Amino acid sequence: MALFGITGTNGKTTTAIIMGSILRATHGPAKVGLLSTEVFWLGAAERPNETHMTSTDAKVVFRLLREMVEAGVTHAVLEMTSHALDQHRLAGLRLSGAIILNIAHEHLDYHKTMEAYARAKGRIVEYLLPTAPLVAKKDDEWIQKIVFPLLTKEGWPRHGGDGVVGSNVITFTSEQAKSVATPLPGDFNKENVLAASLLANGIGIPGDAIAQGVAAVKQVPGRVEWIALPNGARAVVDFALTPYSYEQLFTYLRTETKGRLIGVFGAAGRRDKKKRPLITQVVARYADEIVLTQDEPYDDPEEEIYQQLEAGLSEATIPWRRIPDRREAIQYALFKTKPGDVAALVGMGNYSVRMVGGKKVPWNDKQVIQELARELR
Repeated sequence: MALFGITGTNGKTTTAIIMGSILRATHGPAKVGLLSTEVFWLGAAERPNETHMTSTDAKVVFRLLREMVEAGVTHAVLEMTSHALDQHRLAGLRLSGAIILNIAHEHLDYHKTMEAYARAKGRIVEYLLPTAPLVAKKDDEWIQKIVFPLLTKEGWPRHGGDGVVGSNVITFTSEQAKSVATPLPGDFNKENVLAASLLANGIGIPGDAIAQGVAAVKQVPGRVEWIALPNGARAVVDFALTPYSYEQLFTYLRTETKGRLIGVFGAAGRRDKKKRPLITQVVARYADEIVLTQDEPYDDPEEEIYQQLEAGLSEATIPWRRIPDRREAIQYALFKTKPGDVAALVGMGNYSVRMVGGKKVPWNDKQVIQELARELR
């Protein structure tokens, strides 16, 4: 199979699905595979990714790739995380093309520094076949600072240390992305579409197939997914997890909100703790009210999670409250809305379960909103 890898702090899933859609438009659905945070495509068959892991463990990855081969798949797209690249969980794969979308604050509980995190992301170039194209965001601070120097550094390893990597690098900028046409909302999705389109063009896919594949992706489940409420307000569900993605999301939501914007979110356990106050600081700049609630605490002390989130609200001038029960938090936000208002439910996306302690709790934000909307009616 021809394999295409996508890494970056934000936008991997959407970009992977767009790239997969372009490949489907070119080769047909039965010939295309996808391993993403949201879904697995095994040719014509699809199944949800219920692991809550973007790059699953090596045995699972290679078993799924084997299923693709047996199903007749010829082209496959993989999301590749910094953890998987750092731990060599994808070792042995050879990429016919790759994308580095962006590098922003995330996973410093594991990588410790942004430099180490960026270097881990940059390891995707080690997987590239000779002359395979790499698409990267030119105006990203950490790609400029860490990744680009690695691409031209003599001796940077590529399959046995055979010299310089970077002979086929395709770059893009945020400004260039603004002119991109896509059914998906927000400038951040324009960047995702541009990156996938550039990679597709770089491997020789015709422009009409690229346009067809891009146009086919009208909604990624749990990513800026709008739900109309019976009182004239709207709710939106999104999977934002980092300060950068919250900034992108709430900048967009502010432009889409005629009335008040209410943010409902928490923070997952077993994740970078330093980003928690940064997230609340971001939301406080754009929202009119904040409701902090339970996300996926795993086995982290929940009081500690709340205190770290609330540390970012020490200078907030908007009202905020803590409602630990996520259903009650959503109910509070929805019932407080009026025509033109927006309630943003962030962090869980399209998940069907939440990890609370050591237990899987059935949960889906969209389903809960729809149930509460009936009560609101």
